[in-house]
Parts: sequence; C-alpha cells; structure tokens
Amino acid sequence: MNRTATLPWRPAAARDPKGWQTNAPCIFFAHGKCRNGQACSFSHSIVPKPLTEMPLAANVKATSPATTSPVTTSPAGDTRKQVNCRFYALGTCLRGDSCPFSHDIDVEVGEKGEVQTPDEDEMEPDDNNPDTWIRELGGAVVQYGDGAGVLKASLPSDFSAVRIRQLPFHSTQASVRELLDGFGFVVSLDDIRVIPIGKQGLCDADIRVEDPSFAKRLAEATDPDAMIKVDIVNAPMPKASNFQRVECKKVNCSWHRPLKTVWLNFGAKRDASAAHDGFSSGSYKISGAPVKSHGVKGSHQARSFQPWTVMLTEVPAGATETDVHRPIPMHKRPAHVELGKPSFQYHTATANALVKSKLMEIGPLDWWEDAAKNGGKRAKARGRFQEEGLAAKAAASLNGWVLPFGNKLRLDAQAIYSARFRVVERIYKVVKPVIDAQTESWRAKHVFLTAYDVSRTNGQRVLRLEGEDKGEVAEVKGALERILAGEVAMDGPDTVWTPAYAVNGGVFLKLKQIEESLGIAIVRNKRLSCLHLFGSPEKCKEAQPLLAEIAKEDTSTTHTIELTDDQFSWARLGGFNEMRKTFGRKITFDSISTPKRILVTGSEKDYRLALDKLTTREDIAAKCTEEENTCSICWTEADDPIQTSCTHTYCTDCFENFCFAGSASSNNDFSLRCAGASSTCGKEIPLSELQDHLPSRALEKILEESFTSYIRRRPDTFRYCATPDCDRVYRVSSKGSPVAFTCPNCLTTVCTACHESHQGITCAEHFDNKSGGYAALQKTKAKLGIKDCPKCKTSIEKTEGCNHMTCLGCKAHICWKCMETFKTSDACYAHLTKAHGGAFDTRYGDFQGF
Repeated sequence: MNRTATLPWRPAAARDPKGWQTNAPCIFFAHGKCRNGQACSFSHSIVPKPLTEMPLAANVKATSPATTSPVTTSPAGDTRKQVNCRFYALGTCLRGDSCPFSHDIDVEVGEKGEVQTPDEDEMEPDDNNPDTWIRELGGAVVQYGDGAGVLKASLPSDFSAVRIRQLPFHSTQASVRELLDGFGFVVSLDDIRVIPIGKQGLCDADIRVEDPSFAKRLAEATDPDAMIKVDIVNAPMPKASNFQRVECKKVNCSWHRPLKTVWLNFGAKRDASAAHDGFSSGSYKISGAPVKSHGVKGSHQARSFQPWTVMLTEVPAGATETDVHRPIPMHKRPAHVELGKPSFQYHTATANALVKSKLMEIGPLDWWEDAAKNGGKRAKARGRFQEEGLAAKAAASLNGWVLPFGNKLRLDAQAIYSARFRVVERIYKVVKPVIDAQTESWRAKHVFLTAYDVSRTNGQRVLRLEGEDKGEVAEVKGALERILAGEVAMDGPDTVWTPAYAVNGGVFLKLKQIEESLGIAIVRNKRLSCLHLFGSPEKCKEAQPLLAEIAKEDTSTTHTIELTDDQFSWARLGGFNEMRKTFGRKITFDSISTPKRILVTGSEKDYRLALDKLTTREDIAAKCTEEENTCSICWTEADDPIQTSCTHTYCTDCFENFCFAGSASSNNDFSLRCAGASSTCGKEIPLSELQDHLPSRALEKILEESFTSYIRRRPDTFRYCATPDCDRVYRVSSKGSPVAFTCPNCLTTVCTACHESHQGITCAEHFDNKSGGYAALQKTKAKLGIKDCPKCKTSIEKTEGCNHMTCLGCKAHICWKCMETFKTSDACYAHLTKAHGGAFDTRYGDFQGF
C-alpha cells in the first residue's frame, strides 16, 4: 500500500535561497576565526534566531547565557553527522566546520586524553544485557511481566505506519513529534525514526503507532499542496528477543588496512637469515600481525657494514621502528630499519564512523563495536540492529561497497545468524566434553560456539552459536539442543521410574551415587515421571540398567492424601513435621496441587498409618515456620537448593515443576507466585529470577504456556487459527463487522466473527447451509456424552471421577450435571453439594460429599 498525502508546512529552504543553513550560527565567526567569509554556509549573526522561529529546528545546546555549542554541517543525507568526532573530543580536529562528523558531543575522556570505550564485557549486549521480555509467538508480539504473566499481546493488524518525506535534514525525533502534535496526534519518541537521505537538505521520518487507523487519519488530515509528503507504509512489528531461536540481527564488517614495506639491514648474514626465518614461519609478528619476508639479499645500501637486507611486505601501516624491533631478540636486531610509505591514507576512527553511519542508514543499531586501531591485515567491526532481518539487508546492500579511501578498497559486510541458550551449570559441566567433541566439525561448517563465564550469568551458562549460513546454524542448533535435552532413562520400551525417585530418600541417595561414579547428571522430572540423563552417551547408556534395577527392586507405591482446609492448617502449623518424625523421608508435601496433598511413598500399611495420623490428629501448639534449607514445595530438605528474593528456598527440580504446574490450576490469569511460608507468601516471582533459576528451554516453554493461557482465557478477543496444530492467532471482530482472516502460516481463511470459513456469504447464510450437518454432529456428541464448554465451546468428554470439570481451554470450573460455570473450584463443589447432593454420581458408590 502506498497512499500519498502531504503536510501543510513548507521548510525555510523553500523560501530562502540559502536554505535552512543560515539558521545555524557559525561558531568560528563568533570567535573571529572564520576563513570562508561570505561563502560560509552558516549564519554570521552571533546571536542565533530563537528556536520558536525555526520549524523543526536543529539541536542547539546552550552552554552559558552568552555562548552556544558548535553546530556543524555535512552533505545532505550523510549519517556521519549522527556519529561523534573523536578528534574533536580530544581537541585535535583540524577540519573545523567542514568535518562530516558531529562536534555537538559529550564524550568521556580518560586521564591521558584517550576516549574511553566500553569494557569487553559490555561488547555483547545480546548475551549480557537485561532481557526485554518481549517475545514473538503465534504471529503476535507479547510483552511479559513479573510472574511470567502476559501484560500485552499485539498483532500486526494493530499497527499502522507512515513515512514523512522531504523534512529538513536536521529534523529530530522531538521536532517530528512536535509537528504531529500540531495535527492532534500524540506519538511517543520511541515510535519515531529519523532517516537521512541523499537529497540536498532533506531527510525522512518513519512513524509506527499501535493504532490501525493512525496512518489513514494522518494522510486524510494533511494538505495535498504542501512540500512535505506522507506515504502510508507497512508497519514493522516491535523488536522481540527469543532464546533458542535462530535470528539475524548482527552484521560483521571488515576492510583492508593500509600496509607498507619495511627493509631490515643487518651486518651479519646469519642474523638476517634468522630474521627471515622468524617472519616466514609466523613466529615473528609486527603489531600482532604476520607479515611476508622475501628472503635475504645483498644490501642495496652503499654502507659495507650493513650488507644484508630482508624486505618485509604487508606490514601494518601504523607500525613504528620499535614495533619492527620488538619480535626480534635484542642481540639479533637489525642495525637499520627503513620504513616505506603506507599504501593509502587512513584514520581508524574515521573509517569506523563512516561504516557505522552507513549501517544507521539501513536501521537503528542496538550496539556497535569499533574496529581496533591495531591488529591484523583487515579491520573488523560489528554491529547489531534492533530489528530482525536488517542485518541481511545491510549485507546485501553494503557488501562490496567501495570505501572512499584507498585504491578501490571495498567493504566486506556479512550477516550473522545466531542462537542463544541458557543451561544450568551442573548440566553444562557434564555435557561440555560432548560439545567439545563436535565443535571441530561445527567450525568446519563455519558455525562457532561461545560459552560465557558463569559468574556473569548468575549460576547459568549462556551459550551462543554464530555462523554466516542460516541452514548450517539451524543444523548445529538442533544438534546442540539434543545434547542439552539429555536422554530419558529407558528399560527396553518402558520408561525407568519408581515413586521413590520422587522423594529424597534412600533411593534418591543411590541415584546420587550413580551420578558421582559415572560423571553424569540425572534430573528427576516428577511432572512426567521420568529421569533425564546428561553427559557422555556411553556413561548414560551404562547408567540406564543400574537405574532400572533400582526401580525394579523398589516396591514402594505413592499414595495421595488430599487435605481439607483444617488438615492443611494443622500440617502447616507443625503437624507435618510431627508426621515426618514418624515416617521420615517416606512422606513429602505437594503444595502445587489444589487441594494440597501429602504424598506417602511406601507400603499400604504406611499409607493407612499416615491417614490415621491425620484423622486422629492432636493439637499442635506451634507456629508456621520454615527452616532455611526446607523446600517450599515438598517441605523436605532442598536438593540442589535455589533461593528467591523473598528468601524462600526450593529444590531445583521442584522449582521447575512448580513453574510448569503452579498456575495450571489457577482460576485467574497465568502468574507464578512464590509458594513459600506454607503457600502464604504469594509474591510474584520476578522474570529476572525465573531466568536465573530455569534453563532457557524450560523458561521459553513456560512463557509459551503463559501466552496460550492468556489467549484461551480471552475467547471474545483472541482465537487460534482453525487448522489443527497451527499456532497463529487472530483478533476477534464483532458479528456486525466480520473480517476474513487468512492465516499466513497455513493459508486457511476464517471469519473473525463466527470463526468458520464461509467466503462470499454471510455468517447467517453459512449456518443455514450447514444446519443439517451441525444437527447430526450435536446428536453424535450427545450420544457419546460429549458436551461443549458454555464459555469457549471447547468439547469436553467425562470418562470418570466427580462432576466437577475444568475446561482445558478457558479454565472455567463446570458443573457436569447442569453445565453451570464458576470462577473457583470451591464454588463449584458447593453448588454440587447443594443442588445435586454431592460431587459424585451414585453409580460410583455411596460417597456423596467430601
């Protein structure tokens, strides 16, 4: 779509032959040093015009009531003006107002005058900077808050965008916002991006707003005769970040450095030969770079005491005589060094700024790392764009671009595909040898793995894959995911498991002994009742029969005791601790479930004794207390403990299971709240802590489940595509204004009002046509005992149990007898008792109540 309109404002350049440039004061004229006289493009009026007289005025920063900071110019569309001039920061810029870089800067200068650069740890913001907690799921951009709950979900159809063209080149985000304010449009600075272009004195601005009607309304509100134009364009989605997904935001740039030739003159042939051998083999380097040596020749010098010469080529242009001497032993150094001229004139800072400015023309950068002043034969810089896909665009447009210095010097720009992982340190330690064994083959595919220091990531190891080929990166990513996922312990076709593995008893101690003896890690997945093994495939294979034998020898069974409110209160006030004195590790608590449960792992006799203890419970004169090392979920000594900011402790695997299951039974929106202090804490767990305590695989899965819960609970706002297994989301429209949604994933078209496909006819006509088949379907469902959820119409089949049902779609609590819905399970049970005489049908037994 490319609708064009114009804004009713003309820049000063349309009225004044000298254009907007006369508005900017000449700082050199103010000091009596301007050499350009009448030809100067800046104003020679010492007092600049008031800002109120300058539409979309340039930034003029007052340093005192009588002075202003210098304002410089550059060719129109030249983004170098957005980059600071390092020489000006040091007070050594000789180009004055002709300098293409910004002199309106605030640069931190070191004690010795050098411009300070970030520490090396700050050079990788995609790995070390705080997560934005924005994810792209189901075609939506999702913003998360503490507790992993969804704060907001936005679809592409929620945004609209315009490009305002032919603005003065000195336009800023603030000046564009001021212009839009005049038309009654309130726009955030973050939604505005100013883009210099190649036309004299002009630039563009892109504005993206989360309002589908914004672009059309702005276009209709503008004057078609004005100079500044407005184009309606496709709206890009806000940037999102995802672990374990291949993305393309980084670009690597490199170019040849200037080189020169150096001659070394020796008095002894053996010293000349030694120097030649050292440089030829690469053991001698100049400024860290290998150079070429062209053998030992008789000296072209007339001096007889220096008859032997070694010529070196491809020497870094900045190398000094000291740099040449440094790699050669003191007693073998040449008597004389002759330095040739550089192959071309070059300033590292200027080259860095120029390349950075070219990238900024393509899109905003999150981060940029300059090429080092010294190094190899090629200068290497890199940057990271804010938006996905811009790195590929930059590589396509800038690779091979002729740099304005040097003889046909070209830029090499390469898009980098990357994927990141977070893994618990104890697992990383045992899988590292497996990873190391494959890194050589990965490097052969030009895919490289970086593992960051665990001290920088709060106990978790961050891994990053990078490569130039998307397919190769995706293939290696799959291999790494399989290593980090481990393997499930199997006994033939069966999963190895015994209820005793779920508790920290004697069987658990045997599991720990196997871990230590074989050098592997074993993670108990209580949620799925299986063991995950990590480490050497051979050792994991050796462990499986040992674990299977333990499971076979154990005859214990897990018995569940659901607690009433009175029983739970008794247990939390000290009753559970009293039971632990009798049963030891045979009993654990389950604070995730609703209602709360005590799990007895042992014989039928143990179960009966525990049940009797609860039934005949004695008064406990104790307060609700938790020991520092007690897990808030199982109420036993925490295994591999972690602690939240609210000072509550969890077993590592209990915490992960809690995050997966803790909100599944919640009656409200997804929100992970601390289960400490006997489930009374309730503080939302910060996202940063979830990131610290969960591997990236688990965290991303939890965020996906949170999004699924958010969508399912809002059937009047969002729906999933009608195609099975398609995860695309669309926004529901009113029945009075239906819209056809064509899924970009599977290309299925559905009506956003009735959620069925009926192209070319109305909803009413469609239902009339299908009524015969619809009635037959309803008859079949009634025959099979299948009912639809009264709220979201999800089909539900009851096979056993009580008449309290929970819809898997919208989480509504349903009375199966009359299909009435409730917000909580307690309300549903109360209704069943009052209206239907109990939660169970008589055919299940005589039990009618609780």
